[in-house]
Amino acid sequence: MIKNKEGIEIKALAEQSNFEIIKVYNTKWVSNKILQAGAQKPGLALTGFFQYLDKNQLQIFGKGEIGYLKQLSPTEQEKCLKNFFAKKVPGVVVSENQEIDEFIISTAAKFKTPILVSALNASLLIPRIISFLYRDFSKKIKINGVLMDIMGLGTLITGQSGIGKSEVALELINNGQLLVSDDLVEFYLNSNDEPVGRSLERIKQWMEVRGLGIINIVDLFGVGALLEEKKLELVINLEKWNPKKKYDRLGEGNLHFSLLGKEIPMFNLPVASGRNVSILVEVAVKYFISRRDGSPSFIENIYGKEQK
Repeated sequence: MIKNKEGIEIKALAEQSNFEIIKVYNTKWVSNKILQAGAQKPGLALTGFFQYLDKNQLQIFGKGEIGYLKQLSPTEQEKCLKNFFAKKVPGVVVSENQEIDEFIISTAAKFKTPILVSALNASLLIPRIISFLYRDFSKKIKINGVLMDIMGLGTLITGQSGIGKSEVALELINNGQLLVSDDLVEFYLNSNDEPVGRSLERIKQWMEVRGLGIINIVDLFGVGALLEEKKLELVINLEKWNPKKKYDRLGEGNLHFSLLGKEIPMFNLPVASGRNVSILVEVAVKYFISRRDGSPSFIENIYGKEQK
């Protein structure tokens, strides 16, 4: 589990629209910081079993937790809540807009614990919070290139400046593929230890096309042409055609692109006059998907996998 000494303030969660936070109690302490990526339902911790309670994580009160508290006698509830909030958790989020007793709010306040109420059920709320925290806590790297969703596959198009990455991406968008980020992509590792790319806020939905300038993709193609982020699965590197270089002609290449300690499959595509690069990129993606799904290569088909 990723930890972060600086942490993320609870109020940052309240500002995220996809968490659907509709009420905030004990606002005086929304500056409390979450120090560990993840969100936890306390469960048995409410009964006094604290062995697996992580006080650095945000705590989620679902129907089980609220239901348990409501069936306790006032004396039992007081003991339960005092013991729980004494652990100094950074904050609590109550799911499904459940009603919470004033006593829960006041007890949390005594231990300087903010309470947020979300309209979402816990099964939706928890993965969204985890994804948000991993984006901020994870080690990050910025890569020059264009990240797209091409036929459902997260594809990074790289290559030297002026090779035509944005022009290729523009044609792909015009053909119905989706843009995540042009020019500069920020990558992080998600909770499954997979690299995910997103755009920097200042350049989101903008694309530089030589001869046209900087264009707004949403204005031209609609908001449906843009994605917030995408898991990276393939890198396609564009390079200027070099007649002296030996290129893969049989599909035997096994190139990889290193990113955040992960090895991502990569194709090198030479760019030359008369080559429709956007079609080649689409075909490369289709070829990769077919190989990933078990389709044999030319060499495997002729000689068999054991001979390769």
